[in-house]
Amino acid sequence: MRHLFLINPTAGKNTDPDRLSAEIRRLMAGRDEPYLIRLTEYPHHAEEIAREAAEESGEPLCIYAFGGDGTLNEVVNGAAGYDHVAVTVCPTGSGNDFLKIFTRGREKFHHLSALLDGETATFDLIDCNGRLALNIASVGLDARVGVGMVDFKNLPLVSGKFAYVLSLISNVIKGISNRYEVELDGARLDGDYTLMAVCNGRWYGGGFCPIPTAMPDDGRLTFVLVEGVGRLKAAQLVKLYGAGKGEQAPEITIRDGQQLTVRCTKPEITQLDGEKLVSDELTFRMSEKKLRFRYPKGARWEPEIVRTAAVR
Repeated sequence: MRHLFLINPTAGKNTDPDRLSAEIRRLMAGRDEPYLIRLTEYPHHAEEIAREAAEESGEPLCIYAFGGDGTLNEVVNGAAGYDHVAVTVCPTGSGNDFLKIFTRGREKFHHLSALLDGETATFDLIDCNGRLALNIASVGLDARVGVGMVDFKNLPLVSGKFAYVLSLISNVIKGISNRYEVELDGARLDGDYTLMAVCNGRWYGGGFCPIPTAMPDDGRLTFVLVEGVGRLKAAQLVKLYGAGKGEQAPEITIRDGQQLTVRCTKPEITQLDGEKLVSDELTFRMSEKKLRFRYPKGARWEPEIVRTAAVR
């Protein structure tokens, strides 16, 4: 098997490419397998490198993404659909929400030695206008707040948490909800919405877990639609939504399905695993491509809460 180690030197505050490269060389010294270490240099570089490596030959290949959810998303978009390629993540970024789906053995992802001889599963993917997401995609208030954090993070003396607060205040002032034309598996659900999410994984945004029972390998997606309401009510709904208790509110629709089409009155921000996409028409669906995901032996992703119904 070939090994490709992709290091994003700008992911997180403690990413040290020299230290990571030395550790990789030490671990690979005793293995008679070819490997390559690459550092990303610009946005979407990891995607380009991953795709080139996947197309290079049909030999088994594992790509290790050193970074956060954004770095993993780039590698997924480059390597998905190639049966001979597996992908995994070595969490060195500021956000690693997808890995929270692992209810057992998640800490092993921090040890490269556990990934070199790990196991592989086939995971589903979300397709949105041709871009892929492994975890959660969304449009509306949460997407605007999450993507807007980046601008505030670049300000002097602004931490990640404070950046979130500033982005939240800024977007609440602009408006809680928007009008959308919505079609979910052929049913029209036009109306005002605070946010809409498509879930293959469980956690995103640093602390939101809208679907605690989501499974990345069950061949279905879960769609969550939060209606547009006043600011006070919206705060209550978002709290329930983030805690995975959306079924308690009649203003929140939760359905398993295959495709959601959203038409906006103007181009709007959508987030795909934290990555930004802007469009006035969005189609979220189950991708025809699958992802072979490498994980440490013994790690499991069964939810702590057992799903009891396909449609709620």
